[in-house]
Amino acid sequence: MKVWWLAGGAAVLAVAVVVGVLLTGDEKVAPAKVSTTKVTRGSVSTTVSASGTVQAQQSRTLGFTSSGMLTELNVKPGDVVAAGMVLARIDATAAQESVDAAEESVDSAEDALDRAETAQASATSTPSVSPSASRAPGGGQNPGTGNQNSVQNASDNLLNAQQRLNNAKLTLTQANAKLAGTVITAPLAGKILAVNGTVGSAAGSSVITLAGTGDVVVKAQFTEAEVAHLKVGQVARITLPDNASAKYDGKVIQIDPAGTVSNRLVRYAALIAFDKVPDTLLYGQSATVAVVTASVDGVLSVPSTAVRGGVVVVRVNGRDEERKVATGLRGDVNTEITSGLAEGDEILTAGR
Repeated sequence: MKVWWLAGGAAVLAVAVVVGVLLTGDEKVAPAKVSTTKVTRGSVSTTVSASGTVQAQQSRTLGFTSSGMLTELNVKPGDVVAAGMVLARIDATAAQESVDAAEESVDSAEDALDRAETAQASATSTPSVSPSASRAPGGGQNPGTGNQNSVQNASDNLLNAQQRLNNAKLTLTQANAKLAGTVITAPLAGKILAVNGTVGSAAGSSVITLAGTGDVVVKAQFTEAEVAHLKVGQVARITLPDNASAKYDGKVIQIDPAGTVSNRLVRYAALIAFDKVPDTLLYGQSATVAVVTASVDGVLSVPSTAVRGGVVVVRVNGRDEERKVATGLRGDVNTEITSGLAEGDEILTAGR
């Protein structure tokens, strides 16, 4: 009985194997999924991307022309200011007194000049004696000589009065400049980076650091291979971490000629300026830039994955056929087709 059971079990197993083989043989392998697309006309571009930080290309240190007690401070770090806005003041009492005294000196000098001009006019209007009668009888001096001396003295007095007025005006100009130096105004629109001082403390030539709105750039690091394709003036797209979906336009304005080595990799810094600086931009925040290094517009293109060895598979009336094509710029996504295809042709992009 045990032998029969074993023999029966083997027979059942053999039948199961045969049935399994037959069933497996009837299954068909599913074909690879085929994807197609149309040949379109548009733009093809290549880009190089890098990460960097937002910074001021050039900052300005603002201060007073002389030291004094800080009496007014209208800004703090991070504030956005308009050109001409008053940012801070120091005590201007002494500077104003100097201006008042200089104005009085100018007034006095102008009065002296008026008197000198009147005296010269009077001296020159007095009739003179003929040179032939320059000596009076008996060897005395002719009255005409005294008139000539009066004219000379009047001219000297006029010159001195004019010099005095010039000096007084120069002193007034300097005093006004010193008075103006007691106020800090924004030379251009920008953002306050730092403030050194508080109201009631002494302040001097370094009080406020300002970065101009138009001076904001992204300093990004590119590899040797990438920097070889960079040029000043190339268009760039800038992405900020607080809004990854927004793309800000910019352009390359500077490429460092010397690289820096980090972990045996040489990188070159490039500055990318914003065409329009976002209001919410923060200095020091990270950013990603994609610089367009080459582009063509209004050309036929297909996905780059569809082109293999200069051959594209075209679907015509339900049948697929290979076709040789000539290509131009191979972009990040699409490849330019210069001949071999027409706009609207259906091509295979996957499943070949």
